[in-house]
Amino acid sequence: MEPVREFPLVSVVMINWNRKEILRHVLTTLVRQTYPNYEVVLCDNHSTDGAPDMVEQEFPFVRLIRLHDNLGITGYNIAFSRSTGDIVVILDNDSFLEDEGIAKIVKKFEAYENLGALGCKVYNYYSGRIHHWHPSARDENGPAEGIHAPLFNGCAAAARSHVLREVGFYPDEFFLYENERDLCTRIINAGYDVRYFTDITGYHMVSEEGRSSERLIYYSRRNLIWYFWKYLPIHTAFWKTSLITASSVWWAIKNRQLRAYMRPVLHAVAGLPHVLRTRTPVKKELLSKILY
Repeated sequence: MEPVREFPLVSVVMINWNRKEILRHVLTTLVRQTYPNYEVVLCDNHSTDGAPDMVEQEFPFVRLIRLHDNLGITGYNIAFSRSTGDIVVILDNDSFLEDEGIAKIVKKFEAYENLGALGCKVYNYYSGRIHHWHPSARDENGPAEGIHAPLFNGCAAAARSHVLREVGFYPDEFFLYENERDLCTRIINAGYDVRYFTDITGYHMVSEEGRSSERLIYYSRRNLIWYFWKYLPIHTAFWKTSLITASSVWWAIKNRQLRAYMRPVLHAVAGLPHVLRTRTPVKKELLSKILY
């Protein structure tokens, strides 16, 4: 008689803000997962569209955390802290995995001892096009051992729970955007691998309602500058900050949106004293793994 295989517990962690119908679709796909041992932890950022009530009524297996304000990615951190699995699968409220997705993720972590986190191949659910989030990889059928990556796409990713607790979660001060880059830099700096696996598929439903382009401009540019000064050599941080500043000036003039493009730069500079107090430069021998 063959021994019974043990299935490590997997925590599927998500946050939500006002995407009731799309969230319903995503949670329905989770029921189809072939892996037999997983929990779902969902942190709701004070949705006003009835999403939390829908989750409680239709998906009682979900561990729902209701927040009284929209805390952005801090919702992930709260969910991370409440999860109990050995592996944490990270999804957006508008993304989901293929039915074999969790099972494939578990096998990757079992096969590669030093794997700290991984990212999946992500398709646009509507167009069928691949979102090429990796800075250099364009091979749709990469090697089984994956491709080393400086970050992952946070709508379909996973990490070892003990690695997250060792290096810390997403940076609360970022609120939105570039949080995956920040986390993965700490994972790599701690000596673990981050890899991109093209044989694990995720789907992104790419919804934009309620998400303004000005907010994307603000958080992505501000957070990138903070990231540079947290981890990169001083001369590199200064150079990259100069490039973002020059780019912001150009787009502000071109689009006649001075506030949208210059406010993030000014706020980033104003916040540098706090950022510098938490500065943890990446080891020199690992810089090539995070720079692109």
